[in-house]
Amino acid sequence: MERKAHTILEEYRNGIEQLSEHLPKTIQEYNRFTGEAFNDGEVTKVNKHLMALAISLKEGDEPSIAYHMDQCVAMDCSDQEIYEAMGVAAAYGGGAAMSQSVTKGFEILKQLRNQS
Repeated sequence: MERKAHTILEEYRNGIEQLSEHLPKTIQEYNRFTGEAFNDGEVTKVNKHLMALAISLKEGDEPSIAYHMDQCVAMDCSDQEIYEAMGVAAAYGGGAAMSQSVTKGFEILKQLRNQS
């Protein structure tokens, strides 16, 4: 059975919160570092999340696919922008990245669009 996008996101956020109870400084620094990495700079925050989405699809990392897809949807990325990120993932990662894009990627995007 396919996991729902919101379930994946909730599991990720709960896991980070739970780990934070045991490693508060580590998680605080991780959140600070990743927050800074995704801030607007010469490359916009939107483009950074599109890049991260492509990397997540290439790696087959379902929680990261859901997280960065959610961020892209929240920042009003068009479906075409997301599809182009999927294309970049496939160009770099070949068949495995294409498989992730057309299965998990499409399904997560569909769920997040219907949720909005």
